[in-house]
Formats: sequence, C-alpha cells, structure tokens
Amino acid sequence: MSRLFVCLYVLSFSTLAMAQSVTVQKSASSDENLTPEVQAAVVRLSNLEKAIWNGTLNSPGVKLSLKEVSRSRATDRTLVKYELFATGFPKNLRYTLVEIKISGKVVQSLDGITLDEGGRAICAGLTGTCRGNGPNDPIDLVLFAGKGEPKRLSLISNDPNHLKAIVSVVPFPNVATDKGCVLESVIGTPKGEITYIHGSGFESNEELAFNAESYGEKNSGVSKAEPDGSYFAVPLPNVKGKASGTTTWSVKSKNCNPLLTFNWGTYRLE
Repeated sequence: MSRLFVCLYVLSFSTLAMAQSVTVQKSASSDENLTPEVQAAVVRLSNLEKAIWNGTLNSPGVKLSLKEVSRSRATDRTLVKYELFATGFPKNLRYTLVEIKISGKVVQSLDGITLDEGGRAICAGLTGTCRGNGPNDPIDLVLFAGKGEPKRLSLISNDPNHLKAIVSVVPFPNVATDKGCVLESVIGTPKGEITYIHGSGFESNEELAFNAESYGEKNSGVSKAEPDGSYFAVPLPNVKGKASGTTTWSVKSKNCNPLLTFNWGTYRLE
C-alpha cells in the first residue's frame, strides 16, 4: 500500500478563507485578551471551519470521502488508516493532495495521484504519477490525533480548472446526543482555546437557547438553527486565572436538549 503520514510543506491556498461570517461566544473574562487582530483571526478560522464542514468550498459537482480501514496502537498514539474516495472528478486527470491545518495553513502531501474506476485515490506507478508498492496501489492515509481534533484534506486537479474538494474527519470525536439532536466539539487550536460546536438534527430555522459553563462562569443566549437543521457556535472557553478546564455546552430546542462536555487547555494524542 502507498502509506502516507500527512505532514509536509506550506502551499498558498487563499480561496479557503472565503465563507460567511460566524458569531464567536466569548467567556466573560476572555474579552480583555481579544485584540482586534486576535478577533479577526478567530473569525477567519471559524469561517474556514464552517465552510469546510458544510462543503461550500468544493467545486460544483465534486465530493471527497474517507473510508476507515483499520486502527492500530503505536507507542504513544493510535494510528487510524483511511482510503480516499472522490466523486464527480474526471478519471483522466492528475491530482494533488493537501492537508489544511487547524491554523489555516495548507501543506502539500502528495502529487501525481490518479483515480481508479471506483473513484479511489491511487498511485498508478506510471510516468507523471506517484508510485506505491505496485501498479494502481491505493493510497493509505495514516492519521493520528487528539480528542476532537479534525484532519482536513483537499484533492486538487492539476489542470487549468483546478477542481477541488475538501473532506474533514475527526478520528476521535466528542459527541453528545438527545432525541435525535447531536452536538460535537471540534478543536480550533491545539489546546482548544478556540473550540467549534457543530450541531445537527434540529428543526429548520427554529429558535435555540444555549447555556455554557466553565468554573462556575456562565454564558447563555439565543440563536437559530440553519435551514437544514444544523447549528454552529464558536466558544472561547478560557477562564481568567485558569490554565485548563472543562466546559459544558447545552442547546435547547422544543424537542431536545443535548448537553456536551469538552476540555480545553490540554492536549494529548489518543
């Protein structure tokens, strides 16, 4: 198999930052640390996360998916192996695989990828393509992560149209459910100083009440579900004088009230 541990060099990809604006939920004691520059960076990263999650940065008619193949334990981490599948991409083109870091930086991982008849990413082993252990070798993506850490990959065609699609996977998700409603926390910085809350299963455009608490410091408000019943929030959970902690986040609708708990200020590989 063509095994790839995703980590290489920086590549420009400015179109990634184009997305609708989002609302950031700050803790009461975090406001004083948010300079205009920091606030702008938080909004930029949050826009990127929402756009990747919703698929709005994909070229029309194309999509990426990851299929988990196996998990194995190394000395200090769990290795999760995936295969990459592309839908709607022409089979006669060459492609480049890039990783989008949670910092927003983009790194090129592998060039010369092609697709088999089923849309699986392979190394054909021909001139101008990547090479694996044999002809038409499927590309194995071996990923490792912390709790709630996203891994984001994009496939880009090496032709003038530059078709692209992005897929995000969380190998070790942190999820809460209640009566069909789902909340999931995704870290936006390595120690969760920015955390994204994704929700689904709510009614279209319904009013939602959120309640959050860290170290007894409470925050609450009202928002609306998206037309597709999804929900998105960006907590900055840090509490003044605390290096790490736990936050609870609930979203109440007329039919459900999922309660999510997530940690911040620490990081370890699963």
